[in-house]
Amino acid sequence: MYMFLAIVLLCGVELGLCWDQQVDSASLEAHSLDADDDCSADSSCGANLLQHRAKKYERQDEKKDLVPALVDEVYTYGAPATHMPSFRNSATEDGCFPGLRSYTEDQHGPNGFQHQVDAGAMFTKYPHMSISSVCLHWETDSIYTPCTHTNNGDAASPSSTINGGLVYQNWGLHQENDYTDRLRDITLNGTKVGTQNPFDAARKFAFAAWRSYTSLDEQRGEVAFGMSGWNLVGRANFDGSAGDTDAVSLIQERDTLDCAVIFEGTNSLSEMFTTIVEYGTGYCGFDNVHVGIRNELWSLTGGPWETDIKPKLEACNRVLCIGHSLGGALCEVFAACANSGHYSDPDYQRLAWGKKMAAQMKEVF
Repeated sequence: MYMFLAIVLLCGVELGLCWDQQVDSASLEAHSLDADDDCSADSSCGANLLQHRAKKYERQDEKKDLVPALVDEVYTYGAPATHMPSFRNSATEDGCFPGLRSYTEDQHGPNGFQHQVDAGAMFTKYPHMSISSVCLHWETDSIYTPCTHTNNGDAASPSSTINGGLVYQNWGLHQENDYTDRLRDITLNGTKVGTQNPFDAARKFAFAAWRSYTSLDEQRGEVAFGMSGWNLVGRANFDGSAGDTDAVSLIQERDTLDCAVIFEGTNSLSEMFTTIVEYGTGYCGFDNVHVGIRNELWSLTGGPWETDIKPKLEACNRVLCIGHSLGGALCEVFAACANSGHYSDPDYQRLAWGKKMAAQMKEVF
């Protein structure tokens, strides 16, 4: 079923819907100002700021001391959200995770009355992690929303509909070319910005995210050919309870010795229940974590993780997390736990790794 009407009960913060508060291309080079720096209450910018203040944005952890980051950047594509309130990064002063959350949207009808959104990005009722986001349009301006200390990066409508329009989930916007093509040709305020970061990096890592669905031999060859300077240096396969196999991969860039953990997304119909069954539970010292995604990550950080992935992370310079669909949701919880500083928690100890001198690792065969 590729498209069905979403029952929209919550404001767009939880659904990942686009609105018209855009960031122009110049701000990407000059670093976007906080809303407090250049807004008046009677302007559209000021009105949006007041809405944020009225929401009384809740910080997850008010910590004076930053914890060392284990995960340095996160890149997700069409990913469900995972936690209430939005995960904050305990390793950064503004609470934001570096990187980019990408999702796709098409607008149809007069004045874009009908909104079709990648169904994966609005599949749960939770808010997304605190990270800059881009709502990717085709052949029209996309919407980029930087994460700040008062905004978790969601490009969201302040009402349950967008200007009175209809909002649909569309699984047809969930595919690789929907993301790579839009990230390549992205425009903000009429200016092409696809060669600027974080969009250029997101396009490159989208290629890596979709390679996780292939076999080990295919993934190794396609990463080496399609991502110049990167090698597949680790892969762990986990047998799922429903007869499926889930892969966690590790790639490394030869020049920088940076690495990226890649979580595979949903690869079987039975695995859809991972996100369909949703209620809050405890994980890594947090409350109200999506139970299905929590259980999946707990399973993926045992067994082969301990032998095939975790020891190799110690030889990485910096660590990124990449994932499409369920894989992106796993990245949200993974990064939040890794950067939480909850050192005594058993879930943290199961997942986390030590930092050693970075070294080049061999390809896996």
